[in-house]
Amino acid sequence: MGITGVNYAVAETGTVVLVENEGNIRLTNSLPRVHVALMGMERLVPSTADLAVMLRVLARSATGQKLSVYTDLITGPRRSGDLDGPQEMHIVILDNGRSRLRGTDTEEILLCIRCGACLNACPVYREIGGHAYGSVYSGPIGAVLTPALRGIAEWHDLPEASSLCGACREVCPVRIDIPRMLLSARAQSFEQGYSPKWTVPLLKVYGFAATRPRLFRLAASIARSTSRAMAQGGWISRAPWPLSGWTKSRLLPALAPRTFTEELALMRRRRS
Repeated sequence: MGITGVNYAVAETGTVVLVENEGNIRLTNSLPRVHVALMGMERLVPSTADLAVMLRVLARSATGQKLSVYTDLITGPRRSGDLDGPQEMHIVILDNGRSRLRGTDTEEILLCIRCGACLNACPVYREIGGHAYGSVYSGPIGAVLTPALRGIAEWHDLPEASSLCGACREVCPVRIDIPRMLLSARAQSFEQGYSPKWTVPLLKVYGFAATRPRLFRLAASIARSTSRAMAQGGWISRAPWPLSGWTKSRLLPALAPRTFTEELALMRRRRS
């Protein structure tokens, strides 16, 4: 028995669509006697015309290709006269909490086509990688989808792992507003008491300094000098709490020698 996922399924024809660049899936769905396709309920598209659009969008957003190397359209098991294919085909449609998202603040997440563009653009994901998310759905999309499907109690830390820069929203081919949903998840986590208690006083201190430019510049200068004094070759291997959690498993980059404002002023002087 060969087991595959499903990239898209066409409601008009009952066709299962598998997209890849390696060829492994083609072996799995043609050589075994039985093919089982596991499909999330949101993978359905209405017609083949819609499928054509989605295939172009998926490949270009994922890898920059016009079309993936292997695109299999499967409508049932092997027929009389076919040279290969399974004798039996079974499609398992998974809900697994997806229907509960309908009508909620995170319903929009079901529009995801799994292209991975948000992962490539996310500054946090590029640093920590996928395994740190503890879920099969990593990156910005996973930071929303995993708590939505499995509960904020166990996964309240994932929405915090974001700079809210908006890069994920900009590159998303279907324009899913991930930052909005991350903020919503953070608010839910705070309301239910899962956020760390030290964040409230810390944010108050930050707000006090951020609204006073001279104090903020002084604090930034001290932090910059301190971080560069602790660094070796531009990287910090041991940091004080609360950054010590990061440096237990990876290096922390020291702050830049100049702020953005200083760098911009320097560029202007050079041009003049």
